[in-house]
Amino acid sequence: MSERLVDVKNLQVDFKTEEGWFTAVKNVSFHIEAGQVLGLVGESGSGKSVTAKSLMQLNSNNAIYRAPSQINLYNSGHSVPVLQLRSPKALRQLRGGLISMIFQEPMASFAPAISLGKQMVETIQLHLGFSKHEAEQEAIHWLGQVGLTEPERRLKQYVHELSGGMRQRVMIATALSTKPKLLIADEPTTALDVTIQAQVLDLLLELRQRFGMAMLFITHDLGVIGKVADALCVMQSGQIVEEGPVKKTLLTPSHEYTKRLLAAVPSLKQLKFKRECVTKSSEQKPWSSLVKVKDLDIVYESSAGLLKRSSFTAVSAANFEIPTGKIIGLVGESGSGKTSLERALLKAIPFQAGSIHYQFNDEKFDLNGLSGSSLKAFRQHAQMVFQDPYGSLNPRLTVRDIIAEPLEAMQLTQNRNETDLRVREIATRCRLDLEHLRRFPHAFSGGQRQRISIARALICRPSFIVADEAVAALDVSIQAEILELMKELQKELGLTILFISHDLSVIANLCEQVIVMQHGKIVEQGPVEQIFLEPKEDYTRNLISAIPTLDNLGEINAS
Repeated sequence: MSERLVDVKNLQVDFKTEEGWFTAVKNVSFHIEAGQVLGLVGESGSGKSVTAKSLMQLNSNNAIYRAPSQINLYNSGHSVPVLQLRSPKALRQLRGGLISMIFQEPMASFAPAISLGKQMVETIQLHLGFSKHEAEQEAIHWLGQVGLTEPERRLKQYVHELSGGMRQRVMIATALSTKPKLLIADEPTTALDVTIQAQVLDLLLELRQRFGMAMLFITHDLGVIGKVADALCVMQSGQIVEEGPVKKTLLTPSHEYTKRLLAAVPSLKQLKFKRECVTKSSEQKPWSSLVKVKDLDIVYESSAGLLKRSSFTAVSAANFEIPTGKIIGLVGESGSGKTSLERALLKAIPFQAGSIHYQFNDEKFDLNGLSGSSLKAFRQHAQMVFQDPYGSLNPRLTVRDIIAEPLEAMQLTQNRNETDLRVREIATRCRLDLEHLRRFPHAFSGGQRQRISIARALICRPSFIVADEAVAALDVSIQAEILELMKELQKELGLTILFISHDLSVIANLCEQVIVMQHGKIVEQGPVEQIFLEPKEDYTRNLISAIPTLDNLGEINAS
């Protein structure tokens, strides 16, 4: 039998709020053995992150661990009572030394004014005692291990200079660099494209074997859990409702809640059957275009010294159209140019060559030189759902004020009562509790924050929405609800959506056409059936083959 590494018994975590005490976790017990990967799944707000942070005493100061809560970490034959640790030295040895954590939101976890390299080097020096040069070489090694190109250059960059997927890889590299006994991975692959996700998951499993490192793996992606975990705990409303070997739990779940989670997982096997219901007549109807992009180039200029300048081409000679009233998918690896393209489409960054034209009913917009009142009118038609909900929400505003902000900025309502009515309407549609409108962003889980972001984008009733990883932070059941909501809105309002995601299973089941990007170029585009069932490019085939799904769960050796 393996040596037990972590023992959690009767964990109860209460938070003191303005409304009184709130119990986030109640009577949770589990253990993790050395070298074991324990999966922890459940809907947003079920208590997964609170449970994980308890292992490092990382919950906020208003958290209370009620008796008889116990967490013991076994290190070199000694038992460490985690909840009783008080001294800074003991907590420092625990946090980042014995246990490391990959956080869900890297943008909020890195200091924005300090280079990423300096933060990594400081961590390695603190826990491993390396010299500065040795720590720098170790940081470069780990950045390369998680698939980042030009790791030496990444050390000099700041968090805002990287894409979401790149930030997450730096976070993973930092956590792994101290070689912890237990790695807590809280949605570690949420922002990663499928090929890098597969690479990182393989790396984590390799490190588990090499160092005997255990993992507590938290995710809403049951396909990922099926690939990496040995055992599984399912949480609902702060309690563990089902646990057991991962294969048995996923193939033959006993609890209704687990069955509901599994039923919400999108499957590539459903694709053929879903597309059979599309009639030939509808396929032959000509589609009008809401967006026309021609020969688009996006180039970034940067200073490399007093007299030197360098340039980087993020998007090169892009040509495509987005049909009116359709949902179009945009896929590609991190760094392929997806984010730059979306920002140019929303007039958030300039483009150096080409053109972007919009046709909203009788209104036409040419983004070349668009400014003033015309730009304001365009903003009402085109809205954005951001990838990082925490970074895009003003922490000083209540949820009500965050959602209402576009209405007030564009003067789309006459008074506060009308604004409040619109806010309550869209909050209800986005499955937000109306009582939450009085709270601030920090009081919500990652999935709940993303629903707030979606409500804010929909509040001014736009014609075009760019959704950048809009469901990446959501658990599968809430993800299914939001995707269904988007489909309903698209049909009811004739909404046009550009849906950007690394989750190709979602793209396959949601979108009608797909655009594939690689290294700033569009390498393939066409109907979703053609792209997923008969891809022409090797790059597209590699993306599809890397998707972790439950379709082949019977082949997983995780019993």
